Amino acid sequence: MTSDTPFALTLTTNHDHAFALSDALGFEAPMEALSVSIYDMPDGQMSVQALYNSKAEAEAALQALSLSGDIDAQVAQLPDEDWVSLSQSGLDPVEAGPFFIYGSHDAHRIPEGCAFPIQIEAGLAFGTGHHGTTKGCLLAFDRLTSLGFDPKTVLDLGTGAGVLAIAAAMKLNRTILASDIDQDSVDVTLDNAGVNNVAEHIEAIRADGFDHAALKGQKFDLIFANILAGPLLAMAGDIAGALDAKGRLILSGILVEQAGEMSDGFAAAGLICETQPSLEGWVTIIGQHA
Repeated sequence: MTSDTPFALTLTTNHDHAFALSDALGFEAPMEALSVSIYDMPDGQMSVQALYNSKAEAEAALQALSLSGDIDAQVAQLPDEDWVSLSQSGLDPVEAGPFFIYGSHDAHRIPEGCAFPIQIEAGLAFGTGHHGTTKGCLLAFDRLTSLGFDPKTVLDLGTGAGVLAIAAAMKLNRTILASDIDQDSVDVTLDNAGVNNVAEHIEAIRADGFDHAALKGQKFDLIFANILAGPLLAMAGDIAGALDAKGRLILSGILVEQAGEMSDGFAAAGLICETQPSLEGWVTIIGQHA
């Protein structure tokens, strides 16, 4: 084990608590950690992991959270081995319409005749595709395209591991723009695009919302925004402004109880919203200009 291997504060809980913990560790607060990531776990649990240079920093962050007794918390130095992949190896593949998301250890489980198998390994970027929000977006995308919607310009805003951008590139066979505030996500998206043979169709950029030359003043036929409710509402006006007059918006990262507030927020920005059936406690919303 090398001396520069970081220490991980790992919290295991349900999805209701996971995002609040990630916000407190840096998603919506000054980040003292090297990184903060959320991973799906078996049995509907989620793991929040924050990395620190020292054990003392990780333990101080844990104490500052003042956790209740029903949240499992551990501080440990990471081994040199591929610890993220090991932690995710128990996840089952996900089938969403014509898309099948799997890790390399499950390649033998790809259904015969599957149109779009997408290999996504666990990594530092948020989202492996096993999350109900990603599946909801893929099902919404498949529904729209099955009805004849053929977007020429596509943005995957907050791309994470690049699952949605890769799925769109596969099905549409055209270049997809993926953006994320986290450089790790940009790098992982490009790596995953290469693994899935769509590297020539994925342009990935680091951007804070729409603050990038490739996004300012641009209009998109389709925007994926699978982030979190708070940031989505904060960007509602910018997202609506970037959506073409005849375009479609696919929103997720929204808990069932947040769906009404989200629809109202985007309605105020000029969009008509249609909430899709919930998956694992999460909903996806399809929006378009009124």
